[in-house]
Amino acid sequence: MAESEKPKNRVRTSKNQNSNIMSRITLEALGKETGKYLSHANDDVWLQTGVQGEGEVFVLEQLPGGRVALACTSKEAGKYLSHAFDKLWLQDGIQGEGEEWIMKDHGNGNVSFNCLGKETGKTLSHAFDKMWLQDGYQGEGELWAKRNV
Repeated sequence: MAESEKPKNRVRTSKNQNSNIMSRITLEALGKETGKYLSHANDDVWLQTGVQGEGEVFVLEQLPGGRVALACTSKEAGKYLSHAFDKLWLQDGIQGEGEEWIMKDHGNGNVSFNCLGKETGKTLSHAFDKMWLQDGYQGEGELWAKRNV
């Protein structure tokens, strides 16, 4: 993406940041990718075998309106998992709906993440051993085991 296409680096925060509930979590892929975790290590979005360190830890931020954001930790602190521009990447701060998700609870600690904004109708997927945005929830390829750390 050309620098001119990237949004300005402004961080949107709620009026009362202390009202946001935050928890440190890992997200394990389920189905054929069981044992692999969503990772932001090396400033990229990918599946890592096992939890190797802080690169597989996210801060789950509860936002108004039932929305959530996934903030990176460690070297990528300040970046968020983004679906803006119909791709998965790490964005500096919350720029808008591209960094916000609807987390759907499937029971037993399993969740899926649905996009908002221009990507509404797409779901965070690890199917076929890759990270991408799937058209809707299709099954275990979009299912994650959320664990507090």
